[in-house]
Amino acid sequence: MPPAAAAAVRAPAPSVAVVAREAPHDVPWLAWSIVALALLASITSLRNGFAYDDRWILVENKRIHSLVEAWRFFGETYWPNVRGAALYRPLTLLVYATQWVVGHGSPLIYHAVSIVLYAAVSVLVLLLALEMLPRRAAWGAAALFAVHPVHVEAVGNVVGQAELWTSLIVLGAVIVYLRGRRDGVPLNRESAFVIVGLYFVGMMVKENAIILPALLMAAEGLVVRDNAPWRERADRLFTVLVWMGLFAAMFLAVRVSLLGAFGGDTPHPSIAALDMVGRTKVMIGLAPEFARLFLWPANLYADYSPQAVHIHDTWHIEHLPGLLLIGCVAILFFVAHQRARVAAFGLWWVTLGMAPVANILIATGILIAERTFLLPSVGVVIAVATLVPWVEAQRFWHRRVARLALTAGFALLLTLGFSRSAERQYTWKDSETVFVTLLREAPLNFKAHYAQGGQLFDEKRPLEAEREWRMALALNPSYDGVWVDLAHKYREAHVCPAAIPAYKVALGHDPDIPLASVGLVACYLELAQWRNARAAARTGIASGYYRKAFQFMIDRADSALAASDSLDATNKWKGGARTKKR
Repeated sequence: MPPAAAAAVRAPAPSVAVVAREAPHDVPWLAWSIVALALLASITSLRNGFAYDDRWILVENKRIHSLVEAWRFFGETYWPNVRGAALYRPLTLLVYATQWVVGHGSPLIYHAVSIVLYAAVSVLVLLLALEMLPRRAAWGAAALFAVHPVHVEAVGNVVGQAELWTSLIVLGAVIVYLRGRRDGVPLNRESAFVIVGLYFVGMMVKENAIILPALLMAAEGLVVRDNAPWRERADRLFTVLVWMGLFAAMFLAVRVSLLGAFGGDTPHPSIAALDMVGRTKVMIGLAPEFARLFLWPANLYADYSPQAVHIHDTWHIEHLPGLLLIGCVAILFFVAHQRARVAAFGLWWVTLGMAPVANILIATGILIAERTFLLPSVGVVIAVATLVPWVEAQRFWHRRVARLALTAGFALLLTLGFSRSAERQYTWKDSETVFVTLLREAPLNFKAHYAQGGQLFDEKRPLEAEREWRMALALNPSYDGVWVDLAHKYREAHVCPAAIPAYKVALGHDPDIPLASVGLVACYLELAQWRNARAAARTGIASGYYRKAFQFMIDRADSALAASDSLDATNKWKGGARTKKR
């Protein structure tokens, strides 16, 4: 047998998982075109300032205004403790601090970095797709990703930068793995070190990077071309997974020691009191909204909360579309595993990417947040792009008119995408613009009225602010946060007769709200209701919070009662001579 023929016999059979790769000289041109699309979709965010959560994480967070003792970030929570939430993202804080120092607190440097990161992530989507798809399909996937409007929040809002860094790291690690495993070659030590290193860095940026080992297993099973027995392939991957597992355990140990829990976030009020079953029912009801944002994001919102989205923790007719969608996706999974393994890999990518924010295993502070769609949408565009080779194999593709029509349609879709994205960037100009836009686009969203009320209070417009908070309570009366904040405002204005009922409603929903207990006691003291103040302070001190403050209040009430309890009109004896007028 001739040597060439013998080599052909020994070569592994081609797999549908990895189709073709382009020559290196083709890649730069493809990459620059993707960069251009990403810039068209994001460049308008350069004029944005700080908005929404930027205020708490950046502007008012003095910790990140200097790089002196930056090592402290590794022993602190991501959110300032006064905000209630916690999380653990030390490298994100370090990156924010570096940009604050370099830019002297200007938002311009942050937005410039976000735009560059978005272009880089879009190029990595192209490189990932080229490992699995033909040239035209890979470029189409990256182009769709670059113009996708659901990514606007991750780019236009500064704190979305954590999503960009995480996506960059995860994509880079998967690309290194696929290139290291080309044609069944075992992964070399250098590539393994890079992947494990990227994994640890990714987790320190944002906890979502923890899904990387599962993505590598999906890539090994569905994308890598290797005719070796499964046991041998598993053994090759096992060592890398063990090291990644050790680093993940180290990360989680530090996280739990600081936060006291794996999650560490303040759960969204709609799911805070629900167990895993209840949260699963809620998210099944929201499944069609997830699909809409992935496939047709015409309407976008800065927040997704009741009553803009409907929440059902018991079975309801509105669960039916979600159940049907999940059933269809399950069927698609099965078919793709049999006939289109790259599409199956894309579907796995979406599923794994959404898992950390799905509110099923761990409750998070969001129901739906557009910024969290950045990494999962990589799987969506890859799965959709697998249709390109199928279309090109059809008979109608050979007709010039059909090719022109499809090309024009795709160009129109890209134009609509980057136009919508560029226009949407202005929504994140500042907090006022975010809240006003949210009120206009989602008038039934209770958080829209809550946020707008807070903004109005900052602007010294209390009557309008109170009206907004009352509207928020009408839309979601069970959220104790609005009740507490409204009660605080009443107390600050010395309107304690209105503050006390609001504090009681909040404590009725959740007795363990120390600031509400403190405010309630303060109001009782202001109204000279000494016995009520002492009783409420004793209840508060039992919680273990603010012991000195509660003890001071108890001492003050005791002193007033010792002097004369006749001032306390609410606590006269109900019997005996003391109730008679003298």
